[in-house]
Order: sequence, then C-alpha cells, then structure tokens
Amino acid sequence: MWWNALLAAFGLTFVAELGDKTQLVILTLSAKYGFKPVFLGAASAFALLNALAVSVGVLLYEFVPDNVIKYTVSGVFILFGLFMLLPERKKEECDDEDEEDTRKAHGPLLTAFLLVCLMELGDKTQLSLLALTAKYSQPVFVFIGGTLALWATSLIGALVGTGLGRFIPQVWMRRISGVIFIAFGIINLLW
Repeated sequence: MWWNALLAAFGLTFVAELGDKTQLVILTLSAKYGFKPVFLGAASAFALLNALAVSVGVLLYEFVPDNVIKYTVSGVFILFGLFMLLPERKKEECDDEDEEDTRKAHGPLLTAFLLVCLMELGDKTQLSLLALTAKYSQPVFVFIGGTLALWATSLIGALVGTGLGRFIPQVWMRRISGVIFIAFGIINLLW
C-alpha cells in the first residue's frame, strides 16, 4: 500500500538523519547565515537528491566510483573549513542595497544547497530510499516520505542554529564552523 511506503520512508529517513553530519552542518550554517537561506538551500538539495534516488540513482552509482565521491566531499569540506578560518574581509559600501541583499541571500542558499548535495550524494538515506523504492514499487510516496523527513530534520537544525547565532559572536561561529567542516572532511577521508 502507498501509505506503508510513505511511512517507512519518513520513519527510516528521519531516524537516520537526526543528529547526522548534514544536520550539524545545517545547524552551523544557520548560526552564521540565518534560517531562511540555509533551510531553503538544504530543502532544495534534499528534494533534488531524493528525486535522483528514486529515479536514476542506480545509474549514478554504476558510473561514479565511491572513491570519487568520497574524495570530492572531503576536499570540499576541508576547503570550506579553511575558508571559514580566514579573517573576514571588510566589504566596501554598496550603492545599491537591493544588490547586496540579493548577494547575501544567494551566497548562503547556494552554499547550503551545494554542501548538502555533496554530503548526501551516496549517503545512507539515499541508499535506503533506493531500497524502499524497489521494495514498495511506490517511488512517488517513497520520495514524499523521505523528503518530508529530511525537511523536518533540516528545519530542526536550522532553527537551533539560528538560535545559537543570536548568542555566540559571529567571529566565534566562523571559527567553530571552520573547525567542524575540516573535521568532517578528515573524518570522511578516514571512513
């Protein structure tokens, strides 16, 4: 039945992702950039990746070796962490405030989108959605259940991160974020 596929995808994905590295990265990014751009970037990435998982995920895993994904993800984490540890440059005054607001909104949104895409590509949640699709033959409901679960964990991470961002100075959030990203990159290389 369709509801079995939806509930299985939601329950399994929610439990698997709660407290996962992706949720911690969403929390960290939200503390720095705020709730809206990070949540929208993460939610978009999860929707895209879940669509891939239930439709063409099998082909992706046939053509892209696991090591390529592993090293790419690790490299991106370490580089992003190093970038976060660099002192922030002062920006010149912008004549057009709307242009600066647009840049600020797209930077964090795109950052969250790309990081989540790289982190989750080939992750256990994607593999479980592939397996659930094969088991239930209900790709639409597996997609809906898995996506809702990932959006829920992203919402929790983004809300907690935004709250932390109000109490911890930005310079320290940047340093903490840098160390966390570098640690994830190294851990990903070792496992």
